[in-house]
Amino acid sequence: MTYDAKRRDRYRFAIAAVTGMATCAVAGATGAATGLAEAQTAQKFEAGASGQQAKQGSTKQRRPRVKLVERPVRTKVVTRVVRVTVGGGEVTAPASSTSTSTSSSGGTSGGSSGGSSGGSGGGSSSGSGGPAPQPAPEPPSSQSSGS
Repeated sequence: MTYDAKRRDRYRFAIAAVTGMATCAVAGATGAATGLAEAQTAQKFEAGASGQQAKQGSTKQRRPRVKLVERPVRTKVVTRVVRVTVGGGEVTAPASSTSTSTSSSGGTSGGSSGGSSGGSGGGSSSGSGGPAPQPAPEPPSSQSSGS
């Protein structure tokens, strides 16, 4: 007898079939064992629960009480403004303003004690006292990418 491709394919098919059947058998056995264990646990639980009810009579079990406590809310707002002058200037950073408010209500605090309550989009409109920044210079018109 020679070992050719046809015989090799038969052996491979037989091994695949045996492996598949073994996998199905193991999965089925695992499911059956899990089901039996769950049924046994449920029977023990029911027997224990009915025994407890017979001992207690008709008294209800009390639920634990949940007490809601409103905690104080602390909000901290830090505002920093950085101004940069393009073209050899210097960077200045004014002192940051910090505001803290404490509220015992469930919501957020309505206002802040310093600075603006909204985000600033580039400049500061809260009256910092400085001159308005100059617009950015235009880029040179003829630049080559170099590639």
